[in-house]
Amino acid sequence: MSEYLVKSKLEDKEWQIKNQARDHVFICDDAGDDHNAGPNPVEYLCSSVNSCIVMSAGMIAKSHQLDVKNFQVENRAQTEKLGHGKSVVTEMEITVSFDSKMNKDERADFLSHVLHVSTVYQTLKEAVKIYVVLA
Repeated sequence: MSEYLVKSKLEDKEWQIKNQARDHVFICDDAGDDHNAGPNPVEYLCSSVNSCIVMSAGMIAKSHQLDVKNFQVENRAQTEKLGHGKSVVTEMEITVSFDSKMNKDERADFLSHVLHVSTVYQTLKEAVKIYVVLA
């Protein structure tokens, strides 16, 4: 079991949030013209999913000495407004591409293994419709 601590604080500038994870500080902001110091919360959510998938792929490729290069993930998230300023992420379309000498079935098996061990993907797929396409 692992435990993670991330601290977040509303800054004086409207909609800007200062986050700290270990010694790393990162800004979350709104996507408006006057608010663009960092990604917004949905973009961070997508980035977390992508990063976990990419890290899982790298770890599997290294540990099994697989021919995997240029592993990339693109995530297109959809939100739905529910009224009263509330919205939810309803789905994510994730496109995965990588270079390899693997055949089509081996590539699909590799991606399946990657998704199986990806903590953030496994957590979110229970709550959000996620479609993964191997490019």
